[in-house]
Amino acid sequence: MITHPAVRSCGLGTRLVAALEGRIRARGLRAATLAVETGNPRARKLYERLGYVVVGQSHQSWTAIDVDHTPFTYACVCDEMRHDL
Repeated sequence: MITHPAVRSCGLGTRLVAALEGRIRARGLRAATLAVETGNPRARKLYERLGYVVVGQSHQSWTAIDVDHTPFTYACVCDEMRHDL
């Protein structure tokens, strides 16, 4: 999830994660997992504050669209995080 810089540190990320965790619980699942780029310490700090712990690391990639509408492959290393609900 990405928030606009003008509304960062307003609690939006915390509320979004809480809503997602509610949906996970409603499905009868007992844990939430996510991946956060290792180069994104601000997001990792949020997730840690919400109870997520690093359980591994992975290489992720996906197709994205550049500003000039050209597709490209985005690749990064992510910390895998888990939170028991």
